[in-house]
Amino acid sequence: MDIKKLGRRLAAKLPDVSWSDLTLPEMTREVEIAVYLVHNSIDPEDYFFLFNFEEFVEKSKAGLFVQPVIRIFAGRNDFSRTLFARQFREVFAAEFDRMRAQLAASKKGKFGWLSFGGAFELLSGFVGNMVLHIALSAGGKVLDQVGLGAIVKGKSDEAKLRDEIEQTKSQVEVALQRIEITIHRELYDHAYLDGYLGKISDMDREAWPLPAYVRAHLDQGTNGSWW
Repeated sequence: MDIKKLGRRLAAKLPDVSWSDLTLPEMTREVEIAVYLVHNSIDPEDYFFLFNFEEFVEKSKAGLFVQPVIRIFAGRNDFSRTLFARQFREVFAAEFDRMRAQLAASKKGKFGWLSFGGAFELLSGFVGNMVLHIALSAGGKVLDQVGLGAIVKGKSDEAKLRDEIEQTKSQVEVALQRIEITIHRELYDHAYLDGYLGKISDMDREAWPLPAYVRAHLDQGTNGSWW
């Protein structure tokens, strides 16, 4: 990564930004992002994610900076939380970048978080990780996420930037390791198709039925996300 070139490009795009005062936009309302963790087999580490971004995207199309709230449904919760946190963060950031690219290509106007921070698309996954940071109630000033002020001012070398980005990722992953996992009855039945039943103490017996698109993907066994 050429830090000097990146700094010049960021500075050119954001010439009037006061980095010391750069804060997150005011968020108007909470919007839940439902995430479905679907197991492929009896192996607790064999699963993939399905995202329900529909409401979030619609609110963002209205130009609103909504307060994202992550809610994770699964059929079991005896998997490694460390591995889960790393995989989920990476998939979420990649999916968010894909959404941003698609909506930017549509040229239909502002989309809140999906078009936030014009120059920040130069840092792959930056906005997605920031939104996830906020959704986990770990967010703060933009400069607390990644040291962009130092980059623009030419006071950060590549090693320091790498450390800052890794620190942000680590904060997100720590928060994800602690996030509540809700056991959904239908995902529970799918996870234990072999007949062996696991713990159900965290099951939400009043949870809404799974969306049709989740049912359609239950048996595909394809890692990735959907929105």
